[in-house]
Amino acid sequence: MFPSLPWPSFRRGIALTGAGLLTLGSTWGFLAPTSAPAIQYSDGTVGFSYPPRLTESYATRNLVRDSNATYYLTFDFPEAAVEPLDRVVIRLNEGYDPIFRYRLDATEAFANTPNGRVSLPLGELTQDQDAREVTITFDPPAEPGVSITLALRPVRNPRFGGVYLFGAIAYPVGEMVESTFMGYARLSFYERDRDRWP
Repeated sequence: MFPSLPWPSFRRGIALTGAGLLTLGSTWGFLAPTSAPAIQYSDGTVGFSYPPRLTESYATRNLVRDSNATYYLTFDFPEAAVEPLDRVVIRLNEGYDPIFRYRLDATEAFANTPNGRVSLPLGELTQDQDAREVTITFDPPAEPGVSITLALRPVRNPRFGGVYLFGAIAYPVGEMVESTFMGYARLSFYERDRDRWP
């Protein structure tokens, strides 16, 4: 007699092992197309296999209204993500300045390699002041396997001191995609000390 096994789990395991990727796709509700590395769900939506995550953020200048600041946002984009990165949306979720905007022509992106930062070519850059967000498109799409740093240059820092939260959202390549929220860049800005020069 063979020992009793939990048959549904045992059968599923054999099916997954024996039938390979197609069975895996039908079991879990997605299909892996042979022409591209992206994982595609049964409704046609493309999503990252492993989510990229924001790991570091800072501003080079933290005084309110400063016009020479750069905001650096670095996120981990591991090889396990599989899908190329089409665009990143940065949204000001918390903090108030109705006229805050970016200098789009000064935006940069870098791949952080063992030999240093390598510039990544960018495509269309747009900002929506009503939604308080900027969209950075990669052209060609960025491949996974390295961390990526965005350099955003505002026209000037916010006019009011306080903590500002910038949410970062990543989108894979595809017509129907599932975005990934990578985290918040938490930047603090301070009022000038009026008792000191300048």
